[in-house]
Formats: sequence, structure tokens, C-alpha cells
Amino acid sequence: MATVIPKHLRKNGITIRLDRDVLQTLEHYCRYLESSRDCVINQCLTFIFRKDKRFTLWLADQGIASSPTIEDGAGEEPPPISANRKDKPRAVQGRLPIAE
Repeated sequence: MATVIPKHLRKNGITIRLDRDVLQTLEHYCRYLESSRDCVINQCLTFIFRKDKRFTLWLADQGIASSPTIEDGAGEEPPPISANRKDKPRAVQGRLPIAE
């Protein structure tokens, strides 16, 4: 079964501060996906930017071009979960809907 957050290689650095509970949950999710914080946060933001239609319209109204990742849905099909993960609980079994 595919995961929600695929691995992503391009990186530019920033520093963020998260609530303790959010950070702890992020750490658990990263372990579950066997992925880094950077990859998970990047893919979450990309997903939100792509799904938020009002934001896309706002970008257009501002004369700001959407990035190719937002426009074409790059990274939409995540890689399959590796075979050694069969025994792990499946907290996420598909794409999560975002209310618009």
C-alpha cells in the first residue's frame, strides 16, 4: 500500500518552531514513513498548496506564477511501502482529504 508522503530530494534550509505535541507527532510520522522531517514537511506543504484552490486563485490575482510542483501535482503518486514494514500499524491508508 502506498503512503501519503513520498520521499523528496531537493532541499533549501529554513528553521521552524513547532508546538511540542506537533513535533512529537511529526517524529512518530517520520519513523512510520522511514523518512526525514524535511521530506515530510515539504510534501505536506506541497500537498496543501496544490489542494487549496482559493490560494491558487489568490496567486493568480497577485500575478504570481504557481511553481511547477503545485501546477502539475509532482510527487502525487507516492512510492510503495517497503516489504519490511508489513508488521507496522497502518495509521494512514490513503490520501487525506483537505477541506476547501
